[in-house]
Amino acid sequence: MKKLHCKCENCGAEVIVEAGAECGRCEYCGAVYYLDRQKPAEVHHYFGNVKITPARIVLAISVVAVLAAAIVILALYFSGVFSEKTPPVSNEFRHEKAYLYEGTYLVGEDMDEGEFVAFKAPAEKRGRILVLTDPNASAGTSACLAEYTFANNSYFTVKKGMYVKVEDCNVFRVGDKTVDSMADGSFEGNIVLRGGTDIPVGNYILINDDKNMRYASITCDIGGNEYRKTIGSRTHLTIGEGDYVYLTLGKLYAESNAPMPITGENGEYPFGQYKVGLDIQAGRYRLYSGNASMVAYFVQNKDGFAFFDKSEQISSSTMSGYVDLEDGDYIYLYMIELVPVDGEQ
Repeated sequence: MKKLHCKCENCGAEVIVEAGAECGRCEYCGAVYYLDRQKPAEVHHYFGNVKITPARIVLAISVVAVLAAAIVILALYFSGVFSEKTPPVSNEFRHEKAYLYEGTYLVGEDMDEGEFVAFKAPAEKRGRILVLTDPNASAGTSACLAEYTFANNSYFTVKKGMYVKVEDCNVFRVGDKTVDSMADGSFEGNIVLRGGTDIPVGNYILINDDKNMRYASITCDIGGNEYRKTIGSRTHLTIGEGDYVYLTLGKLYAESNAPMPITGENGEYPFGQYKVGLDIQAGRYRLYSGNASMVAYFVQNKDGFAFFDKSEQISSSTMSGYVDLEDGDYIYLYMIELVPVDGEQ
């Protein structure tokens, strides 16, 4: 910009104002002159009809930051980050009502102590529960307190301080998931039934209806005592609250729903256990052991208890060729047949 030249109004001398200066001074008389410069026009930006100002920009950034933080906090909350217990991320085996999924848990922190039931996941391989003292231990080591491998379900009890490793299954609180019965009300397969939870307490009959299978097996925990039994065509048992039935072969019926025994041409009953008045009629029967007389035997219980859960109190009877049965008796036949006297030929 060039210098501004003007005349002093006081003495008439020339006054020179430097470029960019706001005022000039007369070198002769000292009069001071101020320049009246025009200010440049202000430029404003608008978003629609809203004038954009620095204050509004800061406010908008603050609002966006607060909303983003709120979204992150809500996402973390619903993902369970802030919950007291954070089980491992579930996988394909997760059940929506399960208490625990696949993973390793510390009893007393990650899970409660007590009794639980595990159900196998919908996969071909078997489910497994390991109870450990070391979370990194494996089955078969001294740190493995118990191993439960199952095809359908299994009950287990753990105490505070133990570790539970869940593989290919889901863990439920007792009663939250139970074993489903067949269409006829029976149970079969490799399952565990708990009295009072999966099945009502009462009297039951296990039936072996596979004609190609000579024996069926069953294991029970009745009153805290474990019983193992290999049966022929059927056996009776009484299940109380908290008792367990481990089924491998055969079908379990409530006593009132069980089908009648299958008999032979002469009305003979094959080896197995029968309740007089329910499975067979009272009366006189002949015992027929064929060529197995050296190993065949029968057990008669006249105390009104199922042979299975009272077996430790009953001894084998002496073979006499005939036996008289009354209502309420239980009789167990091994390698022997029971033929009604009226049915003999």
